[in-house]
Amino acid sequence: MKTNPVLHRVALVGRALLLMALVETLGLAAHAQTETSTEKKKLELKEKELELKKKEIDLQKQQLQIDAARKELQMKETEKNVTINLQGDVAFDSGKAALRAEGERSLEKVAVVISQFPESKVLIAGFTDNKGGKEANLRLSEKRAESVKDWLVKNGVKAAAITTKGYGEESPLAPNQNTDGTDNPEGREQNRRVEITVQK
Repeated sequence: MKTNPVLHRVALVGRALLLMALVETLGLAAHAQTETSTEKKKLELKEKELELKKKEIDLQKQQLQIDAARKELQMKETEKNVTINLQGDVAFDSGKAALRAEGERSLEKVAVVISQFPESKVLIAGFTDNKGGKEANLRLSEKRAESVKDWLVKNGVKAAAITTKGYGEESPLAPNQNTDGTDNPEGREQNRRVEITVQK
């Protein structure tokens, strides 16, 4: 049976058109997929950019906290150490080793400073004036140093990094008496303290 040439041509044209339509459909699908992939990458880049900006803002906030803490605590800094003087009358009630609320607020700033030196050793030293017996003052200075350590450990500082020592009446910063033998309240206040030394 002979094939009709016209029908044959029509069939060939139909097949060609069908093939072209298929190729076009595949091309559009591939293009759409590429566009989707590009959009996805753009979104991922934007998310990363936002994340980096957030980290930058967090670092700026942290630096501001550190600067404020340094100023308020009147830190002394050398190449090897950072020393913070915590006034005893602010941190503790007279003759007591339990931290006052004011002392805890000061220690929050101390913790911010210590966090900048995560691998460092921290020495906490307690001191008193010379009112009362030497043994009692020594024990009080030891207990106050321990109270400071306990607070810092509860708030994220590694216990193994901290050493405490009580010195009692030793190493006064100012005279406990005036030159005429009268009491020197200002001097005593300076001597009642806890010194925190952070090794860099």
